[in-house]
Amino acid sequence: FRKEQPFAVMVRDVDVAHGVIELSADAETLLASSARPIVVAPRRVVLDGVAPDTSELGVMLPYTPLHHMLFVHGAPDRLVMTSANRSSEPIAYHDDDALGRLSGIADAFLAGERPIARRVDDSVVRIGAAGPVILRRARGYSPGVVARIPLSQPTLALGGDLKNTVTLVINGDAVMSQHIGDLSHYSAMESFRETVADLTSMYAVDVESLQVVHDLHPEYASTMFALGLSCSNRRAVQHHRAHIASVLAERGAFDERVIGVAFDGTGYGDDGTIWGGEFFAGSIADGLKRVGHLRAARLPGGDAAARHPVQAAAGFLADLGTDTVQAMTSSPFHFPERFLRASELVKKDVRCFSTTSAGRLFDTAAALLGFTRETTFEGQAAIWLEQLARTAPRADALSVPFSAGELDFLPAMVAIIEARRRGSPPATIARAFHLGMARGICEAIGVLAEEHDAPTAVLSGGVFQNDLLLSDVLEEIAGGNLRIWINRAVPPNDGGLSLGQAALALCG
Repeated sequence: FRKEQPFAVMVRDVDVAHGVIELSADAETLLASSARPIVVAPRRVVLDGVAPDTSELGVMLPYTPLHHMLFVHGAPDRLVMTSANRSSEPIAYHDDDALGRLSGIADAFLAGERPIARRVDDSVVRIGAAGPVILRRARGYSPGVVARIPLSQPTLALGGDLKNTVTLVINGDAVMSQHIGDLSHYSAMESFRETVADLTSMYAVDVESLQVVHDLHPEYASTMFALGLSCSNRRAVQHHRAHIASVLAERGAFDERVIGVAFDGTGYGDDGTIWGGEFFAGSIADGLKRVGHLRAARLPGGDAAARHPVQAAAGFLADLGTDTVQAMTSSPFHFPERFLRASELVKKDVRCFSTTSAGRLFDTAAALLGFTRETTFEGQAAIWLEQLARTAPRADALSVPFSAGELDFLPAMVAIIEARRRGSPPATIARAFHLGMARGICEAIGVLAEEHDAPTAVLSGGVFQNDLLLSDVLEEIAGGNLRIWINRAVPPNDGGLSLGQAALALCG
């Protein structure tokens, strides 16, 4: 079950929606479109039990006859909605599966005589600083063509293991599947296999004729699936290059020289370490060379650090010295015992991994500002940090300098610690951190664009779902000669990876 992850709200009509969220013209058009996505926008009403720790709310209109019947026959104007699934698992779409998996959750089941052909979640779109951004591409949009990629051989790109989608390129059309989910769950892996079979069958593609593209990570479930296929040929593609390529593929800009900025939680790097704060220069046609990155830190405990911000903080703060580390358990920080245990792992270099993860850096900042508990859904600490920053006016930026190809977060961490000890409001510090990160990113883009003669910067990866960070970057870089491109047709998170993977099949 979901403990703190926000629910969506279905409303009777657009008039009710206007009373619940701030609807721009773009948002209203999307809300009322035939795709009927969940539209995430600033809320007008406080519904903390529905969407805690956020100033936004996801709203959608009725999209089936049953929904309309509910409202016609007396349902209230607003209904709290959720998918028919357990947390992180794919939705149930067969009656027996739903009865088996959801009997402990649902009070009643409504079954019909028409079987559901395929499982498809609700699509999610956010209206942000740069316009609409798709966060989850599913019902109403998928399967569908998202780009044209001039590949002569049918190509199947398998995406990553989180927020998985797959993309089939046939006759140059890149057809992306619906959102599948987290492949660490058995039922999600079954859904993944179903989707691959569904897409290839729909377009009458013989699997043995396919070129298959997969993530570089050798232990991804999607990678192991690829290696088990009897296909024409296969290739591995690095995670963060695929993020950048997804933006370029949307625009058909295969020869465009760009500076690519890929910021997210985790991805397997060329050197076998955990990347997540990367700068690239080049193009799809000529290749994307890594030319910069976030300062590296130690990540104790691997995947557990993604669920415990204080565990990530143990690695990101380690270079500040023993005294600073020991002080984190006292006022005003009050880090739990887990932090000290993780710090011991870092000190002894036991079960620690090198990382340049921007996602874990944002988690560390959140921990320093008060989010010291375990997260209950992906990205929760960073979302909390963004919402905290939104409650404060624009503040003096923290220093995040870029030098010799490295974006150094350590001065900002020192500044956060000192500001908290002085009693500065956490919201003010959070706002200064966001602006500092934006200025650091823009400084890096400017330096690298000049070095590599690139007229365009591309931003992708889950960290750029942070609309405050994105708006700060766009504002800081406005008025210059650089173009900024972001994802439009596919999500900037790992839901867009499969498109980028397919595009990189053009390279080499």
